[in-house]
Amino acid sequence: MKKTKSFSHRLSRRVIIIVAVIFVAELFVVGLTSNSIIADEAARSTQHMLHGTISEIELPLGEVEIATRTVSSLIASMPDNVGYAEMVISRTVEMDSLICGGSVIYPTPDGAKASMSYEDSTGKVHSYPLMGGWDENSWVNRCLAFVDQFRGPFWAEPYQAEGQRNQKVTAFCYPIFLEENGDSVLFAVVTAELPVDWIEHKCEEMRPYPNSLTTIVCGNSVIGIQDSLLMAQIQMAVAKDKDMQELQEDLKRGTDSMRRIGKGSTVGYVVYGPLHNGWMASVYCQYKEVLRHSSLMHTNLLIIGLIVLAILYVICRFTIRRMTTPITQLSDAALRMAKGDLNTQLPEIKSGDEMMHLHDSFVYMQNSITDYIDELKATTAANERMESELGVARNIQMGMLRTDFPENVAALLIPAKEVGGDLYDFVQKGKYLYFTIGDVSGKGVPASLMMAITRAGLRFVAGMEQTMDKLLERVNVSVTDTNSNDMFVTLFMGRINLETRRMEYCNAGHNPIIVVPPDGEPYFLKANPNLAIGLFEDFVYEAESLDLAAGTRLVLYTDGVNEAERADKSLFGNGRLLEWAKSNLVRSAATTDKEVVDSLYREVQQFTEGNPQNDDITIMSIIIK
Repeated sequence: MKKTKSFSHRLSRRVIIIVAVIFVAELFVVGLTSNSIIADEAARSTQHMLHGTISEIELPLGEVEIATRTVSSLIASMPDNVGYAEMVISRTVEMDSLICGGSVIYPTPDGAKASMSYEDSTGKVHSYPLMGGWDENSWVNRCLAFVDQFRGPFWAEPYQAEGQRNQKVTAFCYPIFLEENGDSVLFAVVTAELPVDWIEHKCEEMRPYPNSLTTIVCGNSVIGIQDSLLMAQIQMAVAKDKDMQELQEDLKRGTDSMRRIGKGSTVGYVVYGPLHNGWMASVYCQYKEVLRHSSLMHTNLLIIGLIVLAILYVICRFTIRRMTTPITQLSDAALRMAKGDLNTQLPEIKSGDEMMHLHDSFVYMQNSITDYIDELKATTAANERMESELGVARNIQMGMLRTDFPENVAALLIPAKEVGGDLYDFVQKGKYLYFTIGDVSGKGVPASLMMAITRAGLRFVAGMEQTMDKLLERVNVSVTDTNSNDMFVTLFMGRINLETRRMEYCNAGHNPIIVVPPDGEPYFLKANPNLAIGLFEDFVYEAESLDLAAGTRLVLYTDGVNEAERADKSLFGNGRLLEWAKSNLVRSAATTDKEVVDSLYREVQQFTEGNPQNDDITIMSIIIK
């Protein structure tokens, strides 16, 4: 047998499920909201940090620009003194800690030549002239090409330094133009070099999160990425990812903004902004790092929530079990009561709530069932006595009916209840055969008593030397005198002279009998209309007579036959009754009166198809010899 779960368990489980659904939904909404807020705040914070770093980088660059412009002004004031230019460059490199090298480039028709100054590892500044002749990719020629392109000062992309130093540097290039024959002609280009490592150090410091990446894009070069493999991966991503390509275009345009990039675990955001010299600084941060603490917090909340749900389940189950203990006790008591222990002790409840009302209802039910059973026992005993008495009455009634049928008479009576109101009788007095069939209005005991009174009256008048109408009037007076319930009896009474075969009869409101002549079709016997007996004491009845041929059969019946009813309320009817007579008494004639009676009763049963009998059924058959 499958073990059923307790009510406290099922209710606690449903409460926990509802609370869990609400908790998870709330945690989900809070998680989305908090993640969005944290991500936005992180982007704004990163943007502020980037602008601060840009300011820190721009300040030294601005000082270098000022120094370079000053040197250019001095050199332009003495254009023919090359030694002076070299001295100014050397002094500038020596005095400015940011500048690690400088040069003056003189474009000439046969190539470019330059005078350079640099600082060695001991801090000593060296100057020396350089002559042209380098290929077109050399720094000098590329510098002149940029000057020709920009026609103004510019910052060069990071490059490998010339001379004895092995480091990456960038240079601020300031062209000097002189008036010659009314035209502005490039005289020289003054450059101030400074190392890139301090910018890279600034990029390293600018890390909002451990794996953040800060870079400065200088044309086609990038400061901040020293790993060549990482640089190759970024270039491949730019080639494949549309978002990265759009970001690259924004960096080239020099706009200040924020963009979401990446997919899956690498999804993040890039904050970028321009420097005054045209470079672009950017910071890339991954959302998984930004939201790491938020995710940890949500995980902790989830774990705490699960622990709280478990504790809540234990508390709910304990509380509900304690509250529903009286229900279990009442249920056990109800089961014992159902098994017959009506005096079982109910649990005492004084909570003053619905549980107490339920207890009071059980007490009331217990008392009501006890009282009902006592009443039922008394009623059952009374019904048993009544049924016993009705059984005796039925035996008496059926004993009053004659069953010693002569060979030319047969009859049956099937009451609808224990006792009925139908009657039949026959008496042979000399050459006369007296017979009758009747139906008392109503059913049950009153009808059976009326039937007994009527039969006694018929027995009393049988054999009197009077006409049938006078005999029926005597029976009517006898029945009317004892009728205190306004009941009546429909009756067909007849007397046959067995020698002459002449039948005298009187019909007191009864169904017409069926006459089946030996050589003709069956028909209903017409009779003068007379009232049923028991209604009016002084009613005058009219009798009739009919000569019968030998072999004629009479079929008498009560309305329990022609008014037999199916479940669909359709009736057996006189037409079906006459058709039965034609089929069973003429075309295939029954041999005995008992066969006739049984045949008609079977016909009625087949018609009703098992529908309960609603009236007494009485059938009598008489054949004339």
